[in-house]
Amino acid sequence: MSLLQAGIPGTTELFIILLIAVIPLAVAVVASGFIYRDAKKRNSGHALAWAVGGFFGGFVVWILYLVVRDEVGSGGGTAGGRSRV
Repeated sequence: MSLLQAGIPGTTELFIILLIAVIPLAVAVVASGFIYRDAKKRNSGHALAWAVGGFFGGFVVWILYLVVRDEVGSGGGTAGGRSRV
Protein backbone atom coordinates (compact mmCIF):
# COMPACT_ATOMS: atom_id res chain seq x y z
CA MET A 1 0.00 0.00 0.00
CA SER A 2 1.43 3.41 -0.97
CA LEU A 3 1.21 6.66 1.00
CA LEU A 4 -1.46 8.05 -1.32
CA GLN A 5 -3.67 5.05 -0.76
CA ALA A 6 -3.28 5.44 3.01
CA GLY A 7 -4.51 9.04 2.84
CA ILE A 8 -1.29 10.59 4.15
CA PRO A 9 -0.67 14.00 2.51
CA GLY A 10 2.30 14.17 0.19
CA THR A 11 4.66 17.03 -0.44
CA THR A 12 2.32 19.34 -2.36
CA GLU A 13 -0.59 18.95 0.00
CA LEU A 14 1.61 19.30 3.05
CA PHE A 15 3.22 22.44 1.60
CA ILE A 16 -0.20 24.04 0.99
CA ILE A 17 -1.38 23.17 4.50
CA LEU A 18 1.79 24.66 6.00
CA LEU A 19 1.34 27.85 3.96
CA ILE A 20 -2.24 28.17 5.13
CA ALA A 21 -1.04 27.88 8.74
CA VAL A 22 2.23 29.83 8.55
CA ILE A 23 1.23 32.93 6.57
CA PRO A 24 -1.57 34.06 8.95
CA LEU A 25 0.72 33.37 11.91
CA ALA A 26 3.49 35.49 10.40
CA VAL A 27 1.06 38.33 9.65
CA ALA A 28 -0.21 38.24 13.24
CA VAL A 29 3.33 38.33 14.66
CA VAL A 30 4.37 41.25 12.43
CA ALA A 31 1.21 43.25 13.16
CA SER A 32 1.58 42.65 16.90
CA GLY A 33 5.18 43.84 16.71
CA PHE A 34 4.12 47.05 14.98
CA ILE A 35 1.37 47.62 17.54
CA TYR A 36 3.81 47.05 20.42
CA ARG A 37 6.44 49.41 18.99
CA ASP A 38 3.88 52.11 18.27
CA ALA A 39 2.31 51.83 21.73
CA LYS A 40 5.75 51.96 23.38
CA LYS A 41 6.65 55.03 21.29
CA ARG A 42 3.45 56.67 22.56
CA ASN A 43 4.43 55.81 26.17
CA SER A 44 1.52 53.45 26.72
CA GLY A 45 1.57 51.45 29.91
CA HIS A 46 -0.45 48.76 28.14
CA ALA A 47 1.78 48.17 25.10
CA LEU A 48 2.21 44.47 25.85
CA ALA A 49 -1.53 44.01 26.37
CA TRP A 50 -2.24 45.68 23.02
CA ALA A 51 0.33 43.45 21.31
CA VAL A 52 -1.09 40.26 22.83
CA GLY A 53 -4.60 41.41 21.97
CA GLY A 54 -3.45 42.17 18.43
CA PHE A 55 -1.99 38.70 18.09
CA PHE A 56 -5.04 36.82 19.35
CA GLY A 57 -7.75 39.30 18.35
CA GLY A 58 -6.72 39.78 14.75
CA PHE A 59 -8.30 42.39 12.52
CA VAL A 60 -10.79 43.57 15.13
CA VAL A 61 -8.08 44.61 17.59
CA TRP A 62 -5.87 46.02 14.81
CA ILE A 63 -8.67 48.32 13.66
CA LEU A 64 -9.58 49.21 17.26
CA TYR A 65 -5.98 50.13 18.02
CA LEU A 66 -5.76 52.33 14.92
CA VAL A 67 -8.93 54.13 15.99
CA VAL A 68 -7.93 54.74 19.62
CA ARG A 69 -4.13 54.88 19.35
CA ASP A 70 -4.01 58.65 19.91
CA GLU A 71 -5.71 58.05 23.26
CA VAL A 72 -3.62 54.97 24.15
CA GLY A 73 -0.43 56.67 25.27
CA SER A 74 -0.17 58.64 28.47
CA GLY A 75 2.32 60.84 26.60
CA GLY A 76 2.68 63.97 28.67
CA GLY A 77 -0.77 65.55 28.81
CA THR A 78 -2.63 63.02 30.92
CA ALA A 79 -2.26 61.46 34.33
CA GLY A 80 -4.45 58.57 35.33
CA GLY A 81 -6.78 59.12 32.40
CA ARG A 82 -7.54 62.75 33.31
CA SER A 83 -6.17 65.74 31.53
CA ARG A 84 -4.14 68.30 33.45
CA VAL A 85 -5.99 71.57 33.08
